[in-house]
Amino acid sequence: MPEEIVEGALLYHAVHGLCRMDKIIKQNQSGKEVLYYSLVPKTADKTKTRFIINAADMKASGFHVLVSLKEANKILEYLKAGNIAATPSGAAPKTVSSFAQQNQTWSLAQGILSFSHDKFEAKDQRKRQMLERSARGLVGELAFVFKITLKETAARVQKSLGNTSKINPSVLVALAHAGED
Repeated sequence: MPEEIVEGALLYHAVHGLCRMDKIIKQNQSGKEVLYYSLVPKTADKTKTRFIINAADMKASGFHVLVSLKEANKILEYLKAGNIAATPSGAAPKTVSSFAQQNQTWSLAQGILSFSHDKFEAKDQRKRQMLERSARGLVGELAFVFKITLKETAARVQKSLGNTSKINPSVLVALAHAGED
């Protein structure tokens, strides 16, 4: 994991939202010292939720370091350009940094762009759930980075996607839901 992950660092998860690195714990397991991260949601609730994640599983867990303001703007530019097939392999265009290509936020943006041009039916529950998760995750993280409301961020994402008549209506609904405070 990147050096930015220290006690007190902020991490983001598309479902759980903003979390703070509470403790970094070393434990002996089968004679080996294993590193664990203890994360707590930034907005505490009655359940006192805490996530304990093995350092080796951190990337797979979905928690990641927040994107920078510069990276967030690049993501909006990518959505505006709308060139999902920018390279033959379907990889990100060369104008986007390698950090963004490896980051969860980038994957959420790619998913939303893909869904916006897709003609799937709203009845396809699995795709709809993936879209809702992507929209909530992207809007939530960008709202924190831009220091604006969820509604304003959802509007920025929608504006970046372009003309609403060309966007799949399910994407517009997902962004509207993601923009609710």
